[in-house]
Amino acid sequence: MKIMVVMGEYPADERERRRQAVLKCASAGTEIGFGVIKATFFVRANAQINALAAGPLVAEVAQKAEAEGYDAVVPFGTLDAGVELARNLVRIPVVGAGQSVMHLGVQLSNRLGIVAYERSSIPFIRKNLQAWRVLDSVVGIEAVEIPLLDSTQNRTAMRDRFLEVSRRMIENDDAEIIVPMGVTMVPVQYSPVEFAKEIGVPVLDALATSIQTAEMMVRTGAVHSLKTYPRPTI
Repeated sequence: MKIMVVMGEYPADERERRRQAVLKCASAGTEIGFGVIKATFFVRANAQINALAAGPLVAEVAQKAEAEGYDAVVPFGTLDAGVELARNLVRIPVVGAGQSVMHLGVQLSNRLGIVAYERSSIPFIRKNLQAWRVLDSVVGIEAVEIPLLDSTQNRTAMRDRFLEVSRRMIENDDAEIIVPMGVTMVPVQYSPVEFAKEIGVPVLDALATSIQTAEMMVRTGAVHSLKTYPRPTI
């Protein structure tokens, strides 16, 4: 099968770091293509305005991917930019990393703790959680307060902060699973298995979940409902 991953613009070394993380998530025999849009969440805040602005660009890549024979589309990152719009325009699965990892999480526990990059992104995360019908299972949202732009040079600080806020949610909010709402934290910079060993509860991987959810949809022939996502009549 062929899956198109839609990415924003990154410096060359950061782009390759993310490409390799994506490729590690795919099963043997899955071909991964990369579509790059003229947008960057790396420099600008990981916020709703950027996700909305990038939506039409993601949808355009999804349409092109379908025409080129791709079987599914996965926008890179947990903002799920363009997912809803693209689902109205194509008949192949469009899988959001944020939505898919949260739906995995609620199958495993009803006490999820979320780790974000910055507090400024938390309101948009809450909006998405409400839309995905999983907010009731979230017991806490904390931020490492390290912008994406500074993530590599502050890699050690990101690790320390991730462990600190995760332990706080486990101890104070009785979180039973930690969900990093940012694929740079996990798995680009750190392994979920490594973090899970440190804090004693499972840590989920949104990137792996999104790629493998797309694979499952393709294998089973699952597509979005036309009643939910009707094709435009114009």
